[in-house]
Parts: sequence; structure tokens; C-alpha cells
Amino acid sequence: MKSLQKIYKVGDKEFVYNHKSLQLSFETYQTFTDEDFLKNIVDVLHFAVYVCWLKEIPSDECLADDGIIHELVHLLQKNTANHSDLEKIRAKFNKTLRSEEH
Repeated sequence: MKSLQKIYKVGDKEFVYNHKSLQLSFETYQTFTDEDFLKNIVDVLHFAVYVCWLKEIPSDECLADDGIIHELVHLLQKNTANHSDLEKIRAKFNKTLRSEEH
């Protein structure tokens, strides 16, 4: 039977994560209304950072001007949120962070 928990190390600390839990979080964020997505943007951003790191997604896809992390941060800032295309950001979120075995 395949273990659902994975162990990883950062420095001298060990951490555990559960792929199924990440998958359920992704599905929850994916089905949020736009209003709920924005209300929970800090949790969505934290999830995106974590999954980008776990999946070793290149920084160009995460941090560049049009990267998913950068785009989510724009939604947090009053001066950039109104100029951000939420539909495109959510499509990028779904594509970049879709659930798959790590």
C-alpha cells in the first residue's frame, strides 16, 4: 500500500505532507467563487508557494511578472488588484498548480 504521507527535509528539520490533503485543498480553491477566492487569498497564496516549491516549478513560472505567485500578490495589493485579470489568474492557478503526484 502506498503511503499518503511524504517526508522532506529543510536544513536540519523534517516535515511531513500529505498529497491527498494538498489535492483536496487544490480542489477547494479551484471551486471557490471569485469572491471566496479573494476572501481567502492569503491561504491561496500560501498554498501556491508551497506547491510551487514541492513541484520545483521554475521561478519564471512562479515569480516572474506573469508568474502565479506574483499575480496572486497583485490581488493582495489595493493599487494592483483593480488592474489584475482574476479570470486569467485563476486559469493560471488551475494550470500551474493542478494536482498530480509529486
